[in-house]
Amino acid sequence: MGYRPRPDIAAKVALNPNNLLSEPERRDSAKKNPYSFAHVVKPRIDFPEQTSKTEKQLFEHAKLYFNKLCDEGILIRDKVPCFYIYRLSLDNHTQTGLISCLNLKNYFEGKIKKHEHTRSEKEIENLLHIQSTRLNSNPVFLAYPAIRDIDNLVASITKSRQPEYNFTSDLGVLQQLWIVSDLQIIEQLRQLFDQRVPVTYIADGHHRAAAAALYAQQMEKEWSGKTQFEDYNYFLTCLFPSNQLRIFDYNRVVKDLNGLSERDFLKKLNEKFEVREASRTPYDPHEPHRFGMFLGNKWFKLKSKDGTFIIDPIGSLDVTILQQNVLAPILGIKDPRLDKRIDFVPGIRGLSALEKPVIKGKAAVAFSLFPVTMEQLFAVSDMGEVMPPKSTWFEPKLMSGLVIFKMEV
Repeated sequence: MGYRPRPDIAAKVALNPNNLLSEPERRDSAKKNPYSFAHVVKPRIDFPEQTSKTEKQLFEHAKLYFNKLCDEGILIRDKVPCFYIYRLSLDNHTQTGLISCLNLKNYFEGKIKKHEHTRSEKEIENLLHIQSTRLNSNPVFLAYPAIRDIDNLVASITKSRQPEYNFTSDLGVLQQLWIVSDLQIIEQLRQLFDQRVPVTYIADGHHRAAAAALYAQQMEKEWSGKTQFEDYNYFLTCLFPSNQLRIFDYNRVVKDLNGLSERDFLKKLNEKFEVREASRTPYDPHEPHRFGMFLGNKWFKLKSKDGTFIIDPIGSLDVTILQQNVLAPILGIKDPRLDKRIDFVPGIRGLSALEKPVIKGKAAVAFSLFPVTMEQLFAVSDMGEVMPPKSTWFEPKLMSGLVIFKMEV
């Protein structure tokens, strides 16, 4: 039985994703809005900036703030178990998913597949939050190959009545939510997913999923004798058919040329790429193994030469090709997760976001990439492998605080 904001105030409660706002932006926004769920999921905004992200008082504050929102009637709890149909619309694109709790045995058994590594410090931060609050408030974003019967059932529900929630976020994303409490429809949906969706794929939320799994393992040790159906064995998810999802390019900006002149850098690039000045600018690749490069205030187009990359699900990713043929061997960026000389810019911000730091002298070169496809994500995940860091950017992103799962046991 989920918690959710009162419909008339939902727009003030629901929170845009963490990676779309900086810490100062979250802090400034939350100061003006006591209803914001940021006070619960990012409690550090209510403490001095130097406060550690894992300070115990942060998570106690989050727990108390959640209780305060409930006591004041800002958050309400459904009286019966529900599913929630969640639709996001942005720029003539719409995707409709199902918010529900999944048993973590699917995660442990590999039926929920991953495509990226997680960082232990971020897992711990999420775990501490769950331990203190017992909350899942930001659904893990899952994708599955589209099933027509599921699509048809979801469509019949959304066409039959108006959504209980219908508002536009600060980022211009239309947020719609239908509450499904009819037991017959719930059972139909459950059976369709059980029978027709054997595996799902994490699109976004690897750290949240990992933290939920860690919490379940800890609770299992403490609560010996309990069944697999206790609340701690579940985590909040939103499942979307993959043919409704958009993956944007995730581009790279590098601060320097690793001691090379522009001329020498171009010479080294020519060993692995066909390099030409772009006739149309800015240059946005429209097929795999092509790259745009902004260098010296000019756009170039790069085409990978035959034999310069491995033809397999990981080796043929454009993010892999760029990393192995440019970033590591030429620019000296061995680990892009840790190297401070590289920044990542999602394609939804436009190619001007690549040009600006170079024009202003804050970076030396920028690269535009062709987006990873859902088929590539599935292939890598099915192999049990991971993509290079910052390979995918899904848009629109899910808001937190619209549907909240609170574990009672």
